[in-house]
Amino acid sequence: MGLHLTRRFALATSVALIMLAACGGSQEDVADVATTVVKTATTDGPALPDPNDLAGVCFSPLVVQTDWYPQAEHGGIYELLGDDYVVDRERGATMGSLVFHGVDTGVDLEIRAGGPFIESPVVTEMFLDGSIMFGYVGTDVAISRYADTPTLAVFNALTLNPQVILWDATKHPAAKTIADIAGEVKAISVFGDRPFMRYFVAQGTVPAEKVDGNYKGSLLLATDDVAHQGFATSEPFRYSTLASGPITTGYQLIHDAGWTSYPQNLAINKLRLDALRPCLTNLVPMMQQAQIDFITSPQRTIDVLLDVVTKFDTSWTQTPELASYAVETMKSLNIVANGMTPTFGDFESPRLEEFVSRAVPILREQGLTIPDIVGADLASNEFINPAISLP
Repeated sequence: MGLHLTRRFALATSVALIMLAACGGSQEDVADVATTVVKTATTDGPALPDPNDLAGVCFSPLVVQTDWYPQAEHGGIYELLGDDYVVDRERGATMGSLVFHGVDTGVDLEIRAGGPFIESPVVTEMFLDGSIMFGYVGTDVAISRYADTPTLAVFNALTLNPQVILWDATKHPAAKTIADIAGEVKAISVFGDRPFMRYFVAQGTVPAEKVDGNYKGSLLLATDDVAHQGFATSEPFRYSTLASGPITTGYQLIHDAGWTSYPQNLAINKLRLDALRPCLTNLVPMMQQAQIDFITSPQRTIDVLLDVVTKFDTSWTQTPELASYAVETMKSLNIVANGMTPTFGDFESPRLEEFVSRAVPILREQGLTIPDIVGADLASNEFINPAISLP
């Protein structure tokens, strides 16, 4: 593996010269020095990128900073990780060849875990560390940080936010929505001052006096009759398998209650757009297809995720059953889906614009400095292949 990475370091040096030229030159200059997109025809699907043309246009390693420990929600990125990967437990990093449809692309991929492995929010890390190409940045976070650290989302990995408010369905069988459960429990517990809760209060969905910002992430329903934030891809399964006895949960996606942020975008430092454009042109369609490949045939990547979590050897745990549950939930709830268009991974203008107009006043109310922005400031479909669609 060491020799493998050393060989690519030499290649990365020449690519860096291309990127520097791109920063100071015209689009015509970039076209002269960068490999253009090569499409290969398939008999039963859209044209896909040539998996051999990343070496001429991308840095190596190509670094992705995730927002948490490895889990099924990150499956599309781990789908691109070759079998030669190695795990750095101290840094929370996993490194290997970037492989697309079984072919080595000529660059390496480094996936960095978030959570306790980083000292700052993902967006801040992206601006402090120039080696990071992509960070996982939700639209609401992008808005809140835009004034100081502007990012541009280029691929939408999850169509809907898997975050939910959930409750004990046995105790509250009639509750179907967040508004319903807010009328039946004494509190809704969340992590701190969440913008989506401010929105629910402003809309009359949740009474202000029932918002409890002291949630610590425990399986609270086992000890208290409240509602709390969680993820549709995790807590319902964990509650159903409690050693002390299963709990059946009810929940509603915060998306369905009106907080329609794109939750897990692959975003770049916007100031680097011109330099990264040649790489993004070839890479983003691969990312689109890799997420589809994962969600339709997840087992190999689930095995990788579980192996990485085991080698990290922290308090964070995953099981094959939980990972499989997460994938099935993402499919059944359309968390990974085409959205309102047939294209997979794109950003839909009406939804994006509506969310910006909805979120900006809430975030300003929290005391954040938010410039006047529109959806196009935050996300771009420039690099999306419109022909790639989830069957």
